[in-house]
Amino acid sequence: MEVSIATLQIWLPLVIAALVQASFGLGVSMLTLLSGHLLSDERSAARLHKLTVSYILGFGLAVFTSMIASLYILSFFDFTSSKEFWLILTGAAVGVGLAVILFYYRWDKHGTQLWLSRRTAAYLQTRTKATRSSFEAFALGIAAMVAELLFVATPIVMAANLALELNGVAQILSIVVYVLITLVPLIILFFFNHRGKRISTFIKWREKHKKFLQVMAGGILIMLGFYLLTYKVLGG
Repeated sequence: MEVSIATLQIWLPLVIAALVQASFGLGVSMLTLLSGHLLSDERSAARLHKLTVSYILGFGLAVFTSMIASLYILSFFDFTSSKEFWLILTGAAVGVGLAVILFYYRWDKHGTQLWLSRRTAAYLQTRTKATRSSFEAFALGIAAMVAELLFVATPIVMAANLALELNGVAQILSIVVYVLITLVPLIILFFFNHRGKRISTFIKWREKHKKFLQVMAGGILIMLGFYLLTYKVLGG
């Protein structure tokens, strides 16, 4: 069966961009901390579910808002069909991809840590461990996404520009698909908690494959940039 042009040039790269964002670790790390500080108390199960849902909703809203804002700005300046703009996005994808590979995690005497400054990381860790409020959990979800804008802005803008090539229901569906894919790791953690399973299994897997996920995310983003360069600029 022949694959449609829309699938190759819009849906496939849009899904890949979402998977790249989903592979980043700050949102998962913060939700893990949020879960961990309540798991020791069985009476906290209901509160844990409530805080987790609030956190995921905050993260999802931040992604959705970023997509909508990008759509509006790109449509206002009519960048969708601009080969020059796709060329810029390719350069950005390569640059961010290399930054992810080289700088997303740092290794020192304190262990493996995210690229965030120690003060920012310490603040987020303290608030995440201490929160008992659904509103604060919601705000922390937003903060987790915003804190990674340096890395996720490029895949979001790419996905938004691709979504602009669709119309009506298809465009709305593309936004929903992007947001849902970015939430997959968080939803997995939620179900681990909801079913009473030890999240340590999930955490150990991420820790064991942390370097692989880092290189994979950066490498895929670079390849995505050249893939879109082929179709959008060179007319492949």
